[in-house]
Amino acid sequence: MIDQKIAIVGGTGKFGQHLGKHMEEGNEIFISGSSIEKAEKIANKHEWGYGESEEIVKDADIVIVSVPISVTVDVIESIGPKVPDNALFCDVTSVKQRPVEAMKKYSDEVLGMHPMYAPSNTIKGQKVVLCPEKGKKWTVMEEFWEENGADLHFTDPESHDRAMSFVQGLMHFSELVVADVIRKSEFEGEDMQEFSSPVYSLITDLTARMLNQKPGLYGSIQKENPENEDIRKAFVDSAEELSELVEDEEAFAERFDELGEQFDLEKAQENTDKVIEFLSNEVR
Repeated sequence: MIDQKIAIVGGTGKFGQHLGKHMEEGNEIFISGSSIEKAEKIANKHEWGYGESEEIVKDADIVIVSVPISVTVDVIESIGPKVPDNALFCDVTSVKQRPVEAMKKYSDEVLGMHPMYAPSNTIKGQKVVLCPEKGKKWTVMEEFWEENGADLHFTDPESHDRAMSFVQGLMHFSELVVADVIRKSEFEGEDMQEFSSPVYSLITDLTARMLNQKPGLYGSIQKENPENEDIRKAFVDSAEELSELVEDEEAFAERFDELGEQFDLEKAQENTDKVIEFLSNEVR
């Protein structure tokens, strides 16, 4: 990808800067931010152009919206009338249906993207989901991700959001429930660590890792994905059902075996054995 004017709306954020730095070679990068002062400061640091969102998209070849999930559609609606009909219009949020529908109103070239990694990581080996919706220019972004070694997966916005309701919505919500039960208990953190096995420590560390992030991100993931409401309801229903099922040893054992059919048990055992061995060696 060369000789492209790339407008990153929200380019002052961590992921916006991450993209800008990886795409700047041979291209012109222009960014906007929550304020023109912040955009100027970040742009000068990287030797990029900057301006108001509506201005930088006017003659752009590629427009990438990199803002919080909760305001993504509003931003798309705001800049959309200024985006050229033939510009590749993209977003990088973890929800795809509503942003893609909004972008389709303003451009003949639309690509929903979901990079499933933090900007502190390298791109190589990271999973990136692409939802090509209109036109053919989206292949320039396919080439960009491939050149940087990303693990690409292609789907449509509806299938993406459905999958993310399990991968993100369900998993994050279950961690929140676990954390809230612990919060309501009288069990102190030090006591938990004293009696924790490596597996329990790993589970609680993963929960704590999520809680170390900004609450707005995880709140938006739960709220903005239209599939998550049903997933949360299913979680509560299953929790209540299993709570009753533990009283019946035979029924519980039957359900336990059924649940195992949904997973690659041997591979999971192998993977977690490696992690447990590593954690055990760290403690010694």
